[in-house]
Amino acid sequence: MTSSKYSAAAIVGRLAAAIALLATATIVLAPLVIVLSSSFKDEIEIFAFPATLVPKAPTLANYAALEANFPLYVFNSFKLTAIIVVLQLLTATTGAYAFSKLEWKGRDALFLLYVSSVMIPVQAIIIPQFVIVKNLGLYDSHLGIIAVSIFTAFGTFLVKQFFMTVPLSFVEAARIDGASEGKIFLGIMLPLSKPVLATLVIFSFRYFWNDFFTPLIYLSSPRLKTLPLGMADFASQFDVLIGPQMAASFLSIVPVLVIFMAAQKHFIQGTMSSGIK
Repeated sequence: MTSSKYSAAAIVGRLAAAIALLATATIVLAPLVIVLSSSFKDEIEIFAFPATLVPKAPTLANYAALEANFPLYVFNSFKLTAIIVVLQLLTATTGAYAFSKLEWKGRDALFLLYVSSVMIPVQAIIIPQFVIVKNLGLYDSHLGIIAVSIFTAFGTFLVKQFFMTVPLSFVEAARIDGASEGKIFLGIMLPLSKPVLATLVIFSFRYFWNDFFTPLIYLSSPRLKTLPLGMADFASQFDVLIGPQMAASFLSIVPVLVIFMAAQKHFIQGTMSSGIK
């Protein structure tokens, strides 16, 4: 009797959990479905009431409107995002190793100061940062954006938390065997850090792929525009083309989804082992 009651309670609990997960998934995926649906509608049907989920007269005109400059914007975004992500992996991992496995005076104080910089909004430092970039002759170039984006306090903190889980005995044993710090870093720490590196790649890729503010400040030439800036071309003082914006938005989501799905397993392991749960 007790067993049957327990089984019934377990079934009800699992059913409730499944319903809650389904409802949550519906809420999360609804905007993506609406964007996809709207990308195949004309401007009249997009604003029609009552709204329809399935387009009555599907059209590819919104995607055709992207042919002019869209490939260039995608290329610029890929180039900038890839370079920044690689450089952030380099600075975050080397910094995390120095803060976690090397002993030097003022280490903890400097780390606290560095990590506290994440509390400063980028808008608060954009003016002096802009002046420096312009004086260096990097304004209106991708190099200027790269120069202000290669360091990440959050990424360094994330990787350091993971490095702290690696036993210090591994490092000390390698030092006794005569391994240099570079060899320890490349041969021991990095191979063990795939989960947290995948996590950092996802976070950094998503942020810089979708970043609108930084390119808006540092770029003025149309040929250098990134995808978020290019999407703004469909909005003018007198008109806003929603259809092409929906098509561009959907296509811009695809790379982020691909990156996440490819690194999903490592992402989950990285967030759990880095203390972010």
